[in-house]
Amino acid sequence: MPVIALLVMTSCLMWASACDSGNGESADGSTTSTTSGEGSQSGDIEGRVGMAIKVGEAVVTVRALQATFQPAMPERRLSEQTPVAPAAGESFYQARVRVENKGVSPLRVDAVDFACAVGDAVVNIEPTRSGPLPRSLLKGTSLDLLLTFKAQAGFEPILLYSPPWYDGAVRVSPQSEETTTTDTT
Repeated sequence: MPVIALLVMTSCLMWASACDSGNGESADGSTTSTTSGEGSQSGDIEGRVGMAIKVGEAVVTVRALQATFQPAMPERRLSEQTPVAPAAGESFYQARVRVENKGVSPLRVDAVDFACAVGDAVVNIEPTRSGPLPRSLLKGTSLDLLLTFKAQAGFEPILLYSPPWYDGAVRVSPQSEETTTTDTT
């Protein structure tokens, strides 16, 4: 019987130490937890249009970023108010973005976490021409966003993304223009 008690006690100690690997209570009574993942959980990231960018447990792909005279309208807008035309010297800048959750924990994706650097100004989204509404993404799901910004015309836009679940900012520049040469010989 003492051998069985010793085996039960040893297995309980092993089980307790395995359960304490990462989550626990500190001496002051506060709870701590750790997560593991392949992606970096902090830091600023630079990217280009068309590039899949690893942002923590998500993959962000900006498929388009450009100035437009007549912006497309999303199927579901953030605001049902009547869209306003740009003033003299202003233009619309539009981005098409896909955010996909590759991690286990749900991620909240909200269009208001995006901004656009145009010239010397940083502008927020135009809610009457951006959408869809915020969503929580489960593992393996994605959300396609249409983001519209109104700012001074004539600049190259830079998309900025600072989601609350990532400690850092993502900065996406338009794709560099490729030039084609023709051999005339």
